[in-house]
Amino acid sequence: MKKESKEAILFEIGKFLIDIAKLVFGGVILAGIMKYENINQWLLFGLGGSVVLACFSAGAILTALFKKKEV
Repeated sequence: MKKESKEAILFEIGKFLIDIAKLVFGGVILAGIMKYENINQWLLFGLGGSVVLACFSAGAILTALFKKKEV
């Protein structure tokens, strides 16, 4: 595979991971608002926050490393 196409794929994966982080953040907020009886709030916010941080940081690293070069 060409280097340019690998960089483009990794850049798109980075954008995808940032989008996943935004969706998980929204899901955690909505689940916290619903106040279900059988959901442990600490576990919800802990796991959700961990997933958001991991996805966002990995996405930010990938997009920073493989920015599209303007021609």
